[in-house]
Amino acid sequence: MKVNWLWDTKLSEARVKKILRNENDPRFYIYAEKLFSRMNNPQEAFDYVPKKVFCKRWPALKKRIEKDAWAKGRADFWQTIYERVHLQKIPLERLSIAGQIKNLRTKLGYTQKEMAQRLGVIQQYVAKLEAGRENLTLDTLKRIAEVLGKQLTVQLR
Repeated sequence: MKVNWLWDTKLSEARVKKILRNENDPRFYIYAEKLFSRMNNPQEAFDYVPKKVFCKRWPALKKRIEKDAWAKGRADFWQTIYERVHLQKIPLERLSIAGQIKNLRTKLGYTQKEMAQRLGVIQQYVAKLEAGRENLTLDTLKRIAEVLGKQLTVQLR
């Protein structure tokens, strides 16, 4: 079965994964560009391309993505991930949760200040949460989920 971001390729997911694990494969950039142009989840993306390879190849990938008018905006998202992973070493799991919190907050139309008021914290704390700079406890995550009208589910893989 094809995964969403591979909708327009004839290769299987396993074959593409093998290509993306070998940065010297001539097709690496073709599939890496598709992956980073279409995927929003850093944790999932790094199941295909190791973080170390992503950091090494990102400058060239960014140029390729920016040439595509449809995917150009994705370059900003992945540039932020690159900076955080490469420069600050924020764990991917934390970045993934931070992105989910921000997406849910903005879908509900809350500002960071409104979210902070609902949580009983200051706006700067919400900004830190959404940047992945806060190491959240389960209790805090549960409070955030409640404010966002969601249930907290923890899954160990």
